[in-house]
Amino acid sequence: MVSTGQMMGYVMAILLPLIAVLIPFYILWKQSSKVERGMLGAIGYGIMGYFWQEIIYSFLGLLALTKMRDVLNATGGNAVVVAFVEALAGSVFVAAGLYWGVYLTNTKQRSLYRSTTVGLGFGLGAALLTYGFQLYYAIRINVGAFTGTDMAKASILSTSTASLYLDAIRNILVVLVYMGVAFLVGKNYLEKKRLAAWLTPIIVYVFIRFTDVILNTYAPALVAKIVYMVVLAFVAAVSVWMVRNWYQSEKQVKS
Repeated sequence: MVSTGQMMGYVMAILLPLIAVLIPFYILWKQSSKVERGMLGAIGYGIMGYFWQEIIYSFLGLLALTKMRDVLNATGGNAVVVAFVEALAGSVFVAAGLYWGVYLTNTKQRSLYRSTTVGLGFGLGAALLTYGFQLYYAIRINVGAFTGTDMAKASILSTSTASLYLDAIRNILVVLVYMGVAFLVGKNYLEKKRLAAWLTPIIVYVFIRFTDVILNTYAPALVAKIVYMVVLAFVAAVSVWMVRNWYQSEKQVKS
């Protein structure tokens, strides 16, 4: 059985990032609604952008695993190289998902508000896709209707409550990071700097993902998780700072 604490952890891993989305969304919507609409649609584009890129990337990853198992299971220095290549490949799909959302939300009316909101949806999509399924499976386990593999069941049952709450905090930070990244993608897109719009999410994602890999390879598990959260918090803080400065300048112009 999945414990009550674990169930609450799975719920919080979705609920807390949802709250992290609603607060900046309301602030941006309150200002933008005076001159434009479509903010909810931008959230939807972000969620769908994350879903399709993650599904395609996961499918290709499984395909690569069946064809190149020995290469992907490399150890030592080769493992770091493989991890970097995986991070780079994943970053291209992340960039594609964000760019797709920003492009669609700007087809009828150009808006940096909606472009930034795409990032909120993208971050929420990450939490929904990952922890939504896990919460669903946990419920199925508790009602005796789980039909998945023993390995999947063991993974859910063995996940600690503390780890889930840390994941919830990480999901909040991820939402804020993607908000800032989408802001830069949108800004570059609207300024017709298309290459920069693609490169920004690639650089940020590779930095964060590869940092996580290096820490988990060379540092104790607890130290790796703490340092990774600090790095993620720093990137999230920079994202919030950028968006806040832009928002304040927009507010002064319109006042």
